[in-house]
Amino acid sequence: MGKLSAFLKPSPAGRTKKVYLDRFTDEDGKVVPIVVKCITPEENQAISKKFKNEDGSLDTGAYGDEMFVECMVEPDLKDAELCTYYGTMNPHDVPNRMFTIGEKQIIQDAIMEINDIKAANEKLHAAKNS
Repeated sequence: MGKLSAFLKPSPAGRTKKVYLDRFTDEDGKVVPIVVKCITPEENQAISKKFKNEDGSLDTGAYGDEMFVECMVEPDLKDAELCTYYGTMNPHDVPNRMFTIGEKQIIQDAIMEINDIKAANEKLHAAKNS
């Protein structure tokens, strides 16, 4: 098979990463992980398409909010009980009510890392500077 076998790998979609934030503990005081997942390029493309402005540019804020919700496995930000607790039925509002700015950034970084966005951005930046 030669070189082709190097490319016959399962898709990383569905791969998960755990993030631990000290503030979220169970009844025994044990920190409960926040779990984020890798999505497919097709899912990302659908999200991007959904948030294109009339001029073709990406509404990065709306895109980021959607990525946050779609990549979050645990807790499920779409859960009605969680939404109700945070006073909204819109899952996109939950992260801004549930997490501090720093906590949200930690989770966003994990989402970027699990989806290889962080590595791609670093390689692009390095290429531009060489």
